[in-house]
Amino acid sequence: MKPRRVAICDDEMLIRAWLVEHLGEAGYQVEAFALGGELVEAMRRDPADLILLDLRLPDGSGLDFLEELRAVDHAPPVIMATAYGEVETAVEAVRAGAFHFLEKPVELPKLLLLIEQALETQELMAEVRRYREGNRWQFSDVTLVGRSPSMRRVAETITQLGRRGNPATVLIRGESGTGKDVVARAIHARGPRNAAPFIAVNCTALPESLVESELFGHQAGAFTDARRAKQGLFELANGGTLLLDEVGDMPRNAQATLLQVLETRVLRRVGGVRDIPVDVHVIAATNRDLDRLVTNQAFREDLFYRLNVIPMEIPPLRERPEDIAPLALHFLEALVRDLRLPPRRIEPDVLGAMEAYQWPGNARQMRNVFERILLLNDSETVKLEHLPVEIAQGPIVREERSRVGTGFHLPENGVELDVLEKDLLRQALARAEGNKSEAARLLGLTRDTFRYRVGKFGLDD
Repeated sequence: MKPRRVAICDDEMLIRAWLVEHLGEAGYQVEAFALGGELVEAMRRDPADLILLDLRLPDGSGLDFLEELRAVDHAPPVIMATAYGEVETAVEAVRAGAFHFLEKPVELPKLLLLIEQALETQELMAEVRRYREGNRWQFSDVTLVGRSPSMRRVAETITQLGRRGNPATVLIRGESGTGKDVVARAIHARGPRNAAPFIAVNCTALPESLVESELFGHQAGAFTDARRAKQGLFELANGGTLLLDEVGDMPRNAQATLLQVLETRVLRRVGGVRDIPVDVHVIAATNRDLDRLVTNQAFREDLFYRLNVIPMEIPPLRERPEDIAPLALHFLEALVRDLRLPPRRIEPDVLGAMEAYQWPGNARQMRNVFERILLLNDSETVKLEHLPVEIAQGPIVREERSRVGTGFHLPENGVELDVLEKDLLRQALARAEGNKSEAARLLGLTRDTFRYRVGKFGLDD
């Protein structure tokens, strides 16, 4: 492996000679400069991997040279060397972009450790750039992130749909939090209807008695509270895209009406007698097992096939661990920008712990973790201690659980997982007498994950 290049700039010849000797013995290729101007010119021609810069130089202040070095392409990290009593100026240098500072006389072990940390950080930043270039797909203002084969297939399908411009119905399947809504927005952004409305509706959030009214509209007097005529979401999305999120929870009577509208491209408002033509690209998304729902006659088979013209599957994050690091870097960068915070870095062991975690809440859970870290910590670096304990100590906890065993044996006829999960949540809440933190502990879940699952089954009260 090629040795790392370290550039030294100090006007004292004995210090330069001492640094060249000891850093060379540590395996670094060292270049020494007495003047800041010489250093800047050399770095413009061929940047080193790291710079050790004195604060006071014969031809100017190290702070001024730091600013010039920061403007160099692929600027290397800079460690400032300061005399005793110049700590305030050194802190100013860090704020101006220096990686860190050391007080003279420089202690060799401390210097070597700091150089190692700076180079490791630089490698991580280079990795961030590679992620930006190779693990993101930009569809207008919508960004998909990942390097797994499954995410590449999703991106390719979106590109093909946009290229053909055919408004075929799309069915996106995946667990909650995997980013189905982001994929839907990317399809809209890449397609020919991107200037038209994009409207998303969560079918679970619609009262059963009002689903048809919300989707297809109603006439005045159609029912007790219908005092005036109202356009439905299909009419509002006319010419654009309508996302039917959690379509697997749509009541069966509304499924029949939806199928008719998809087939005929014509709707009739509740209580109306006039046919209204609509041109809407319908995208459906669900975290439910539609095949099982069809078998159990909870979801219409003909509607399933009508929606499933272009099937898209987003696997859970635990099945594509190679996407965890790119997503983590993406969320950190986006949240820092949205919260107007200084740039933050992620320590390598943090990414290692995150890749070992199962992420039951998928990408949504990861984003929430980073938001919490940024709001509660001012550190320039995301450290292992900032992570929730179940992520930071995930491998240890899982090993302990595997030794203890689950105590649950799958019946020969199998189980309906949703029913079992709901029952376990109820039991945990009952045993904890309504204390959600304690109930979450009993099930080995974080409080946020527990609250999400409680809300999913309507057990909040």
